[in-house]
Amino acid sequence: MKSGEASHPFLFDADDEPDTLTLDLPEQTIPDDYVPEALPYSGERAVPIVHKEHAYAILDTLMDAYQNEEYPYSLESTRTPHDPRHMPTTLERGGVDHAMFLFNVCYYMRGGIKSNDAVKRLSKVYDEWPELFNCEEAQYFDEETIVQILSAHGLGFQKTVAKQWVENSRRMLELYDGDPRNIFDGVTTYEDSQDKVQNDGKGNGFLGFKEKMTSMIIYYLMDDELIEPFNFPIPVDLHVMRVSIANEMITFGDAPHGTNLFSPETTSALRDLYLEYAEERDVDARRLCNAVWMLSESLCGQHPGNTTIEPFGRKVRNGRSTYLIPKTVDVADPAQQKAYERSCRECPVEETCKYNIPGTQYYVGGNLIIRGNRMRFPLPMPVVVRPPVFEQPELF
Repeated sequence: MKSGEASHPFLFDADDEPDTLTLDLPEQTIPDDYVPEALPYSGERAVPIVHKEHAYAILDTLMDAYQNEEYPYSLESTRTPHDPRHMPTTLERGGVDHAMFLFNVCYYMRGGIKSNDAVKRLSKVYDEWPELFNCEEAQYFDEETIVQILSAHGLGFQKTVAKQWVENSRRMLELYDGDPRNIFDGVTTYEDSQDKVQNDGKGNGFLGFKEKMTSMIIYYLMDDELIEPFNFPIPVDLHVMRVSIANEMITFGDAPHGTNLFSPETTSALRDLYLEYAEERDVDARRLCNAVWMLSESLCGQHPGNTTIEPFGRKVRNGRSTYLIPKTVDVADPAQQKAYERSCRECPVEETCKYNIPGTQYYVGGNLIIRGNRMRFPLPMPVVVRPPVFEQPELF
């Protein structure tokens, strides 16, 4: 990674959201004329500019739609990752086991798998290996055993997660009696939470936990009523950044499309924006998180302009050098018309959403880019009327 570029965070969701198409080619050779749509790093980061009044108006619209259970929040499939239907069948809710399960769920809020699927699969792990979620026992697990368990349940990052799982279990037991709820005893601010949760590289905090993951564990424990509520910045992931940038809540001056907009400055600006909105509008941060995240997760990846073709498939990915092609948007294509109907037709912020922000570019190459202006399909969709076919009369 070049100096000045942000490390890849892998945030709330996964690289298998429905904005990726994979095609099999007989020969895996990148064409000589291939030009990546993500521009090379220029040496300077794009400077984020927050448009507070405009952002607040958009968030007001989203919160109204969320609170009134309007589309897409009315869909049965629009769920948070820790929806009760995704949780372990054998888990007793409300206690230390519940809290420890949610803590371990955070390991898979980094990408590589859809968040809802990650919780479902980790739930199967809990049902079969509940001792792995007990710090007293988990601290002594062999890392290779954890690797095998995670692999058997379709969960990736096995070696990294196994190492973090064992060490964080030891730290949780030593510092907080094996109960994540104890981290937040007497804690009433996000800053105090950071001091306890974030890994500082010196043995304090927890491996794999930085700003976004601090918000993540606060959100999970608070949303399941395991700790007392307080205001905190929502986890800034692809979905939050996508909604914010596409609706110009935050802009980047004259940075050309294709510029990597992901940076510590971008995530910091958005954390501050959402924290201030929740405080000034007296909005529960949990509900704000749900409204923004579920909008993008359920709709935005389906827009044809966010679809990315991955000709060689996922097995031969090579980070920023992966061969990725934006799908050509065709308003006359019936399949794309249906995709647009499912994504944008009834979106509460359809009128203000301006840009395509493809997820695959972010999850595969770490590039948060504006692909271009969002193509607006004719609404309502035109009905294709075909001329009647007359049968040839029989001749006698």
